[in-house]
Amino acid sequence: MNAIQAGKGVAGPPLGELGTAALLRRGFRHAQVLMAHSLAEYDLSALSYHLLLEVGAAGDQGVVQGDLADLLQCPDARVSMLVRDLAARGLVRADRSAPDRRVVRIQPTPAGIQLTRKALHRQREVLSSLSEYAGLPGVTDLLRDALRLYLGVDVHLEGVVSRISGLVGDDYQELDPS
Repeated sequence: MNAIQAGKGVAGPPLGELGTAALLRRGFRHAQVLMAHSLAEYDLSALSYHLLLEVGAAGDQGVVQGDLADLLQCPDARVSMLVRDLAARGLVRADRSAPDRRVVRIQPTPAGIQLTRKALHRQREVLSSLSEYAGLPGVTDLLRDALRLYLGVDVHLEGVVSRISGLVGDDYQELDPS
């Protein structure tokens, strides 16, 4: 039994809804720590990584800088600073639109796409250790319990892990959106 399963810091087994919520929060916090550490390997914060994901997902057309603030749920000034820092690193570029020079589009660079993919794959690697930490059945139970507790949805996860396990590691192939 590991720290998540044992309810580390709690006397006796977790009880009911509060115990489940504490267990889920502990697992979520552990995942956040793992992700933060993996992003730090690439000198990225969670917010700069999210920006790179959004810009990369938009492709060559890029994203209007003001829209990025909405997507990232942060102030325009913060996005502006992030864009400036990431542009200085060669990870994004900012171009003003021809018809309206006030509109700034943020576009990915090849180096930005490459770093974002590396960070994404590294996060997959470290998050897979969460399943080792909690034990794979524990992770699926946590997901099921989270859906039940927070969304009121009852699902059965049998077989899900085996279907998506090919997405982890070096063998990952981008899914064809068509």
